[in-house]
Amino acid sequence: MDATRSKILTIVLFCVLLFQCKPPELSNACDGKSKGYALGSLIRFVTGDRSPSCLPSFDFQDLWGVFQAPSGDVGVNAMASYRDQIIIGGNFQLMGPSTGSAAYLQTSNGKVVPSRYCRYLKIVGTTSIAIPDGGGGFYIGGEFYSVQGENRYSVAHILPGCQVDRVFKVPRDIADARVIYSLALNGDHLYVGGNFTSWGDTSQKYLIRLNRYTGDIDTSFSVQNIDNSVFDLETQFNSLFVCGEFSQIAGIAKRGIAKVSLTNGTLDTSFNTVITSGTCLDLSLGTDSQGSPNLFIVGDLIAPSRNYALSVTPDGTLTNWNPNPNAQVNSVQQYQNKIFLGGAFTTINGGTVSSYLAAVNQDTGTLVTNNYALNAYVASLQVIENNLYMSGQFTIVKGIPRISMASLDLTDESVTLFNPNFEGVISNPGSSFLQAGNGVVFVTFDRSTVNVVPRNHFAVIDEYTGVPIEGTPNFDFPIKSMNVNGNRLFVGGTFTNIGGQSRTSFAILDLPHYQVSSTNVVLSGSPEIRTITSDESKVYAGGISLGTVNGQTRNGVFALNLSDLSLSNWNPDLGVGSSGESILVVNDLVFIGGSFTQINGVGGYQNLQAVDKLNGLRMDIPSSSTLPGGLVYSLAYANSKIYIGGFFSNITGVGSVGNAAVYDLGSRTFLQPNPVTAENMVNYVATYPDGNVFYGGSFANINGDTKYNTFGVYQSYTNSMSTWNAGFTNVVYTSMFKNGKYYLGGIFSVALRELNGGIVRSSLYE
Repeated sequence: MDATRSKILTIVLFCVLLFQCKPPELSNACDGKSKGYALGSLIRFVTGDRSPSCLPSFDFQDLWGVFQAPSGDVGVNAMASYRDQIIIGGNFQLMGPSTGSAAYLQTSNGKVVPSRYCRYLKIVGTTSIAIPDGGGGFYIGGEFYSVQGENRYSVAHILPGCQVDRVFKVPRDIADARVIYSLALNGDHLYVGGNFTSWGDTSQKYLIRLNRYTGDIDTSFSVQNIDNSVFDLETQFNSLFVCGEFSQIAGIAKRGIAKVSLTNGTLDTSFNTVITSGTCLDLSLGTDSQGSPNLFIVGDLIAPSRNYALSVTPDGTLTNWNPNPNAQVNSVQQYQNKIFLGGAFTTINGGTVSSYLAAVNQDTGTLVTNNYALNAYVASLQVIENNLYMSGQFTIVKGIPRISMASLDLTDESVTLFNPNFEGVISNPGSSFLQAGNGVVFVTFDRSTVNVVPRNHFAVIDEYTGVPIEGTPNFDFPIKSMNVNGNRLFVGGTFTNIGGQSRTSFAILDLPHYQVSSTNVVLSGSPEIRTITSDESKVYAGGISLGTVNGQTRNGVFALNLSDLSLSNWNPDLGVGSSGESILVVNDLVFIGGSFTQINGVGGYQNLQAVDKLNGLRMDIPSSSTLPGGLVYSLAYANSKIYIGGFFSNITGVGSVGNAAVYDLGSRTFLQPNPVTAENMVNYVATYPDGNVFYGGSFANINGDTKYNTFGVYQSYTNSMSTWNAGFTNVVYTSMFKNGKYYLGGIFSVALRELNGGIVRSSLYE
């Protein structure tokens, strides 16, 4: 029985047992009032069925993002569509779901729980700590400013059902420098520790208490004159153990570890554990073999006769436990009679090899197990039931590949199948691991995604799921431009090899299987193809450092005949050293934008010119007396107007403009006044039938409004800027519209105030 049929039967059985609902009657399957229709819709929802049906369809797309590049800005430079697929090209090596820095992961394999069951948090920033709220939700802390598109500053409450709590809020830090490392819950109070020197309109620093329901600060709790960061908190009865980088509290020398009252923050002066230097990084309240409570303390601390790890009774008395590692310990956890240590150490007990992870005796600290074979340091540990979860900078555990996160089955200390597969290492303070239901853990980290898969500069995404398909070729260097014409995909960039086949900067892939065409268009030198477009008979391409194509001179731009992919006679000849940055076909004209000073060998035609479609002869549109005074990056057409973006401050004979202009083909004049001006260069312009004109670039404002930072939408029908503010953090380079949604790609990591790795889908109403 396949997985889908098994899932359907499970759902039906669930329905019958819990709701005593009857199986759907075939005669009523499309009757919206019938039980059959309701049950059929439920089954369609759970299974993700997209087949033609009278039942409703559901949008389950979890659009993956792009991550990591060998150099330069990571992002999507070009986008195209073929059938039910989204094709992207750019500068990236990995793809993964854009979860942000916390995710619900399946314990069986480390895969993220799909967003349709548990909406991604899409946290913008890093998440250092999470604790359970006692009711199925979590409190999280770190250095972030947004959760699920809602402004949340370093502390947030996640409700059961994977939704951010819209009631619980804390004020923004004025200096934007607040980092939360530790949280503890007691009654109606949430204790918050970290690196901050004020909180809202109070001067409280490093350790505060909040109302757990609203996030309001409770100033009746005040730890006086604490002088540095707090990294961990543990509660016992009416006491709060405080671990950190501080050296004094309330005017009394207290390095690294202290005990204060949960009621008001008063220092317990009788707790006198002595740390002579260094920092406490982690605490664990455990027991010795007799069941008596012990507080295990680790970090880069030095104490009398103790290095990096020690243990005390709740009153501060030093115990005999002394594992004596040779370097910093980042995390400590207890499981039965073992204490697990994770960190940067390579020996235990004064010289016994035990790299980065060790299990020691709970009474003495004597080594018990050291055969974990990690190849780099451990940042954090957490025991959940019979599993030890860990994160850090390792890529191997016991000979098994695990990038930055893994778990051990503590019944036999074998590496489990839990394999989140991050795009990079996890640094101290590491991660939190919390049980989030049967078979699911809630995990925090300082990365942007999990479950990454390799995709070198090129990927094809299933439109319905948002997940990249398998079997697509790898490009060795970035892609800059793409165009689909029929069953061919034309690709340009700086690449030299595609899936083992030599192709220099320009290639043709045969669809639908994305196989490299046998036709090899040979470009001389090391060109970069930045623009590709096509019409019914030709495909046009342009870029920089372009000299010859198939042995024939083509400066800046060239065209192939679609009939046989031979080099066309179309040859505008922009001159040696020129660049063709954008090509736009409008009826019988081909507009070329770029950096050039001639057309057809004739000077005086700079940066923008229309040529004919047959031979590339100039048309004096615009005339040589009205041309941009700088580089033209992008061209788009709508309603007899050419929308122009680039890096030019004036147009000859017209006057000053701000890196954007509109040319009216009907009157053959530039619009005045200029409807859109940008503070800095406009890299991208696109037009759509609904009247929207997209502007992307490195500008900080459009028409003086800083709301349009790097991106703005101009509504040509109303001659006004749209109020939609996407909150992009960097340049948009490409876009398209498909099935009622816009897709936008670029080098941004944030859009719609959510973590989105270089690509986002939007209706422009969020």
